[in-house]
Amino acid sequence: MSYLSPKLVTDIFLNPGDLYFGGPNVRVRTLLGSCVSIVLWHPKLHIGGMCHYLLVTKGDKNASGQPQGKYGEDAFQFLLNSVKSHLAPISEYEAKVFGGSNMFSKNERTLIDPMNESNSKLVGIRNIEFAKDILQKHSIKLVSENTAGVTHRKVFFTIWDGEVWLESHQDS
Repeated sequence: MSYLSPKLVTDIFLNPGDLYFGGPNVRVRTLLGSCVSIVLWHPKLHIGGMCHYLLVTKGDKNASGQPQGKYGEDAFQFLLNSVKSHLAPISEYEAKVFGGSNMFSKNERTLIDPMNESNSKLVGIRNIEFAKDILQKHSIKLVSENTAGVTHRKVFFTIWDGEVWLESHQDS
């Protein structure tokens, strides 16, 4: 059964470090480079969310002591807390992962030595690995991904049907 798009749609743009989780009349969108977005969606309840994190490693809390969405650990914890508040098991959600590009210029990419351990795990790759590892750890099915490469991506997630559309452009 196809879920019809709502008559009134709320459009939410996520900047780096932003998070959203909610109901079916929402379209969430963002722009990614080396950052990664994890999208969670519940196919029966038509609820879901997206995070946009910059780095894997958890940094210091902000002045109020709250987690910061710019870190993958904090962003995923926000999604987990949102799922728990909607009383549906996390195992019923589907996940999609986007981003993690190498955003160095073409000339800079050729200077990177892949045998050098400090260069072999670029930010984008570490972000992708974190997303896949945390989803597997929580037994969340990864149904789609568009990751790595050297492009930036515009991501559009419609919560009413769980669809994600991408626009990607290779930087020159």
